[in-house]
Amino acid sequence: MLGDRDTIAVSGMARAWQEAARDLGIRFDSPFGMSYRGKLYWCEGCLPDFGCAHGAIIVGGDTVDEIFDVADALGHFASALSPYSYETYDRELFVDTLNDWGWFGDPTHAPSWFAGGFARHGGAA
Repeated sequence: MLGDRDTIAVSGMARAWQEAARDLGIRFDSPFGMSYRGKLYWCEGCLPDFGCAHGAIIVGGDTVDEIFDVADALGHFASALSPYSYETYDRELFVDTLNDWGWFGDPTHAPSWFAGGFARHGGAA
């Protein structure tokens, strides 16, 4: 097991994204484990409707460096987020980030605040 699941589960970044999920009405699976080549890799979480068809992986300071290769191999979008900005929930910052990553879930289920692109990164066209 790579990355300590219990440490990651209570990390500031995981807690901030859990708060964001509640406030913004989005799905967030945390902690999130990915199995690759017989090993289990843990990260702070996965936002299944953002970033790409397989979801955006949240990578914080307690995640092992190989997580980017694992996420890429499994088809996830991965983002290393600054602990200075993303360990405390700031609605405007998190909404801007999610709008930038794009919505890849069912378009009819996009939250009302979402102003980004559908099935692509970047703002609305």
